[in-house]
Amino acid sequence: MSLGKRLSKVLKKLEMTQIALAKALNISNVVINRYVKDKTTPDYNFLNKLTSVYNININWLITGNGSIFMSDKLKEINNRQYYNMPILAPVSCGSPQSIEEAEPDEHIMIDTLSLAGNFNDYFAFYASGDSMYPHIASGDVVIVKQENDWGKADERICVVRVNTEVTLKKVITYSERNEILLQPLNKDFSPIIINPENTENVLLIGIAVMAVKNL
Repeated sequence: MSLGKRLSKVLKKLEMTQIALAKALNISNVVINRYVKDKTTPDYNFLNKLTSVYNININWLITGNGSIFMSDKLKEINNRQYYNMPILAPVSCGSPQSIEEAEPDEHIMIDTLSLAGNFNDYFAFYASGDSMYPHIASGDVVIVKQENDWGKADERICVVRVNTEVTLKKVITYSERNEILLQPLNKDFSPIIINPENTENVLLIGIAVMAVKNL
């Protein structure tokens, strides 16, 4: 299917004529007609308006890959896609603490090129406390990829649930002793040692992939 035919499909999905779309986007109908007939390649101005006004997935329009409409969590800015990731409750950078509900309208825009795999595998937390300072400061937003394999967590900064509470620490595993060390980066804080008797009460939630500084 050509780009022009995909644009015709967009018009059908939107239940609009070429004239109506041209009026809505303040673009000449003659220009849109040339796009539909594959006589001219759409310019950036047209593509940008199509995305911002109707949430059309420009990657699909150009290549045919993906879906016609972008996910509600995907936004295109200056020809680059960003994932509008909700920020969940704070995670303790001190002692483990219970997660409280975050404000539902808090989000952070993350460039999709920095996220490997399925975007739905990621979530964001506010860091709370100073045990991971200076690498992660209180108030920073930590982007985490969901993971439950402790083998992938070794020597990585992770979100870990201990019993019913959650903490952010560097994970060090000792396979020979079946122990897990949750190590703070700030030397003023003590590590948390998970011994063989209570490892069943410890759950790896995810691995931190980046921290966005609170400016």
